Amino acid sequence: MVQNGEVATLVQASFGASRESEIVVESEAPPVFKHWDECQELPYIKGVTPEFMRHLAMRWSVGGLPFTGNKSREMGGWVRLRGDVKEEPLTEAHILALVDAWPPALLPHLKKPAPGSTLTWTIEFIQPLQALTTLDWCQYHVTIEHARDGYGHAAAALWSPTGELIAISRQTVVVFA
Repeated sequence: MVQNGEVATLVQASFGASRESEIVVESEAPPVFKHWDECQELPYIKGVTPEFMRHLAMRWSVGGLPFTGNKSREMGGWVRLRGDVKEEPLTEAHILALVDAWPPALLPHLKKPAPGSTLTWTIEFIQPLQALTTLDWCQYHVTIEHARDGYGHAAAALWSPTGELIAISRQTVVVFA
């Protein structure tokens, strides 16, 4: 992406077909969360939360909400598109939105809002995609691996409601606080 004549974003993609292999290592199991009906929902508040939040339902199960001073290394819960969105098969674009909806895991450590931005982000979609819809609750979990000097590094994963791995994500975040 170019903005004002300068490169603002670079996207790289790699595609590969399945092939036979002697190596099979199952993904780690998702953490045990309370049922989504028992978790605190992050509400959409016009003018306060990002505009895209009106399309997503997020239920916190681990860690704190942004800017609460919660020092947990972990954050996560349940996520799906809101019921007012047309139900359709879950695609890579939907998965990207479900993972990207979560704020950087460093933000709960802060006690008040501060500027921040993604420096690097990679996401890998596990193939073949599962037969899920946009209204299925998916489980998201992120762990801060290291944070210091205004930078944080985190690893995350998204699982289906039955515990099947959907996506793996890694992010470096810059925080100006």
